[in-house]
Amino acid sequence: MLRLENLGCALGGGRVAALRGIDLTVEAGEFVFIAGRSGSGKSTLARCLCGLTPRIFPGRVSGRIELAGTTLDDLRPWEVVQRVGFVFQDPSTQLFAETVEEEVACGPENLGLPPSEIGKRLQWALEAAGITDLRRRRTDALSLGERQKVALASVLSLRPSVLVLDEPTSMLDEASALAILERLSRLAADEGVAVIVLEHRTRYIAPYATRLVILREGAIAYDGPAEPIRHEGFCRQFDLRHSALLEPGRAPAATPCSRAERVASAEGLSFAYRRGAPVFSDIALDVCSGAATIVSGPNGSGKTTLLKLFAGLLRPTGGRVCFSNHDPSASRAGPAAGIAFVGQEPAYLFRHRDVESEYASWQDAGDDGAVSHGLLTSLGLWDLRSRHPLSLSEGEKRRLSVAAAIAAGPRMLLLDEPSVGFDGYHLERLLQVLDDYTAKGGALLVASNDPDVLQQRWPRRCDLAGL
Repeated sequence: MLRLENLGCALGGGRVAALRGIDLTVEAGEFVFIAGRSGSGKSTLARCLCGLTPRIFPGRVSGRIELAGTTLDDLRPWEVVQRVGFVFQDPSTQLFAETVEEEVACGPENLGLPPSEIGKRLQWALEAAGITDLRRRRTDALSLGERQKVALASVLSLRPSVLVLDEPTSMLDEASALAILERLSRLAADEGVAVIVLEHRTRYIAPYATRLVILREGAIAYDGPAEPIRHEGFCRQFDLRHSALLEPGRAPAATPCSRAERVASAEGLSFAYRRGAPVFSDIALDVCSGAATIVSGPNGSGKTTLLKLFAGLLRPTGGRVCFSNHDPSASRAGPAAGIAFVGQEPAYLFRHRDVESEYASWQDAGDDGAVSHGLLTSLGLWDLRSRHPLSLSEGEKRRLSVAAAIAAGPRMLLLDEPSVGFDGYHLERLLQVLDDYTAKGGALLVASNDPDVLQQRWPRRCDLAGL
């Protein structure tokens, strides 16, 4: 189904070798798991496989790519998308229709298929992605995890023979992630689709993958059975997350903290978007200095909404949020000082032309500069300090956004799915940086469905499941 011969790719005007000497053959029905450290070339490889580099994304590609025996260069774009489907790391970049139904039907419509065939493909793709209940929903009203499912359905409706997915479970809760991987596994086994998944969450994908390929600095470092991913020593050798970690026990709900410790609190908090059903009702939650509080719950349960309410970016429809005994939603001046919020799409925060300047623009005026080097080094960004922030991988962008937010010296730090794009090595670094932040008295509120974050020793939890 797919053959790569001596594939190379140079980015940045040909100065950076993102891929080198890639030889890879993928057969029909294989489920290939591609892993590697953040920045190892996984997303660049995915873009090359479907012709987006160099046709859309700039880059110099060398070597040979064949799809079912035909050279990729000999195929027109509309022919490529019928052979290989690609789900982006950020699903928002490939959704543009107003409703889910229109989005999923768009591909078959543009191929000029008969209405009856379009209807069949639409229904099949919605069922395959597990989103029949979202059919009439507006795409701009979906959570990022729900958008991931819609992006998958829109690609499946084209019925490609090769399916490439870049971190398809990064925003999904556990039940949704396992359901998607189960469906992909059945597509490979029952219909002969070659499935290629680029992921960091090894614990989810290990039971389904028939083959493991690991990239290191743009080259293949391992190509073989997926079974070794279950062993901690193997994962540490390649800086991967370890899939066999103990499952977290159910942590108790966050208890109220003392008035002196309380940095922010929600009292009887309720919220509903305009003309919509309530997202949640009557939530009580304290965010305490020197402690981390984790907000968990299924996709669409309101984790992002809750963080935006604590940041003062939304007004409650019931109850209130107080920050240091002040209600930020009631102030015309905006949110109370001392809050830093990093959302699910951190690139929107960046304003400067290189990593070092971006970080410096956030740095607290009282900082002597030593923290700059320390944080950027701790999060593996110091060697990237001359790079443009938007040229970084998704994991690197998130590391920069967290470093910048902490550098601003906030009393309360709000992070929405901060571990997306993090390999095992950098996840350990991130968690240590966050522990250091709370050890110095910072109040941390994290929304996450990442099992490797949920199992941390942070005891304070707010589970939105069922609310």
